[in-house]
Amino acid sequence: MKVRCPGCGRLYSSLIPPGCSCGERLEISYDYEKVDPSGWRNRELGVWRYRELLPDVPEVVSLREGGTPLIRAKLGRELGLSVFIKDETRNPTGSFRDRLATVAVSHGMPHAENGFVVASNGNAAASLAAYAARAGRSAYTVVPKLVEQGKLNQIVALGAKIIRYGESVDEGISYAEGLAEGKGLYNVTPESNLIGLEGQKTLAFELWEDLNPTHVVVPTGSGSNLYSIYKGFMELIEVGAIDEMPKLIAVQAEKCSPIASEVLGVEPRAEPTKALALYVKSPVMKELALEAIHASGGTAVLVGEDELDLGQRLLAREGIFAEYASSVIVPALLKLAEEGYFERDDRIALIVTSSGLKGHYSESREKFSVGGTKLEILKLLSGGSMYGYEVWEALEKPLRYQAVYQHLRELESMGLIEETHRRGRRVYYGLTERGRRFLETMG
Repeated sequence: MKVRCPGCGRLYSSLIPPGCSCGERLEISYDYEKVDPSGWRNRELGVWRYRELLPDVPEVVSLREGGTPLIRAKLGRELGLSVFIKDETRNPTGSFRDRLATVAVSHGMPHAENGFVVASNGNAAASLAAYAARAGRSAYTVVPKLVEQGKLNQIVALGAKIIRYGESVDEGISYAEGLAEGKGLYNVTPESNLIGLEGQKTLAFELWEDLNPTHVVVPTGSGSNLYSIYKGFMELIEVGAIDEMPKLIAVQAEKCSPIASEVLGVEPRAEPTKALALYVKSPVMKELALEAIHASGGTAVLVGEDELDLGQRLLAREGIFAEYASSVIVPALLKLAEEGYFERDDRIALIVTSSGLKGHYSESREKFSVGGTKLEILKLLSGGSMYGYEVWEALEKPLRYQAVYQHLRELESMGLIEETHRRGRRVYYGLTERGRRFLETMG
């Protein structure tokens, strides 16, 4: 691996910054003439199958990420097109960010004696939490106030420290950089860590092996995944595996569209969307994402809030439960198909980036979330152990006495509270360590 500045030519090694001291963004390259892609087919599936085009690391920290399935979509037959779904929900923590985490954590281990840090709107934070736990290192995750509860639960369960900062992930990037410097942490934030992006580009290698697509439709927030996929296909051209780049199609929510709006020549918006993982108001990698779209001859699509449920339902018909941020790919496909954008012999890959299990939960089923009464009970128990009758008296809402015990049993089954002691027939409950960490995430 060679890291150089395209502007001044300076070479970097060891701890790689995102940009050169002269202000240019650094580039990572390899000895492409020595890479033989035909050798990959004899290796185990996964990110590290492509080790010649990945950074050298002292030891691989892996949870068997990558090698995710490519599924032919029933929807494609209905449209008269060849459509395939790349299901990144099958990664260890349920998202494409595991590709980033395995490479960034493996490479960063010599620099992470005090731990790792990431600024994330959820998926990268969950990935770091898992891989740092696997490596036996601490993890600090800077997440915005607007983030799905499922992702917070995942981060807490994996033992990472959560720091709530800002409304969107944009505001957390500089905070994470300051935290890395102040605490001596290794920063794996995608916008601040070129090494991690090398892991994400393996998506392109797998797509080439399984399909060699003509078009790739990518949910786009920060633009890091879109650019990573572009870099992967560029390297496939360098090693002689392909002659032509597939067209890359960026999909954004209408309510937050800094990249797609520029491609389409419309007024951009920067408002919260139900597709929270795409809520990136000022993406650091915007110019690189635009380069990927234009250089590949691709385009962009905007998807309305009212189309997100449709996208999720149609993916569910394929047997895939995706979060809203991934579900944008289906209405985007439908719009482009209706416009006659595709040819009948095109091979179209849709990237499902993250599982719906990490996203929203039905507010009508309180037992599957921790809000309302359950949250009040946790707050009461944070002050010390209590038994059921005490909890019932302290709750400031009309509630049947028996219902309190139902809530206590469910909180206990979630691992958030535990029996601390008994006095006669009275059973006292207190918070577990997991319960305390959970309350911290609720701020």
